[in-house]
Amino acid sequence: MEILDALDKKGIREFFSKGWMTHDAMWYYHCLQELGPERANKINKDAVASMSAIEIKRILKLMGRVDQPVKTFDELREIIDSVYRLILPEFMKIHYGFPENNVFRGGFHECFAYEGVKKFAMADIYQCGIVVRIKGWLNGLGVKYEMVPEFTGCLMRDQGKCEIDFRFNLD
Repeated sequence: MEILDALDKKGIREFFSKGWMTHDAMWYYHCLQELGPERANKINKDAVASMSAIEIKRILKLMGRVDQPVKTFDELREIIDSVYRLILPEFMKIHYGFPENNVFRGGFHECFAYEGVKKFAMADIYQCGIVVRIKGWLNGLGVKYEMVPEFTGCLMRDQGKCEIDFRFNLD
């Protein structure tokens, strides 16, 4: 039996997303062991920011939006929706929406990354890489934004919930 033929799109996305997240977790864990939390967090966030700027360009190419600046909130909403439909596996349990014009809100009721670092007893030093990925997409799009709340740690750890607004000034 050909494994790929037995999987639907959702199954393929889940499989590869779990592999990527396992790699990410193990890479972060070993960086922490070798380099300590300050350097590991910096390297992790720098790597995620670089990767996500490239990732959004690849997604735009798939959408047929090469060299087209984002001018309106409707265009940005279409891109964000397309990104999440393409990459979001069910196990991440992310919620997101657009509660008003020029506001993108996202977060977790239960964060897979926070739960993962808790298993390694590293929750007290973890700095969220997920929000860095989103910021990398927005920066890669050339879209100016304000993030509320602005933070460097982990909202699940520090506030017991994770919900972030990205505010824009688009047409």
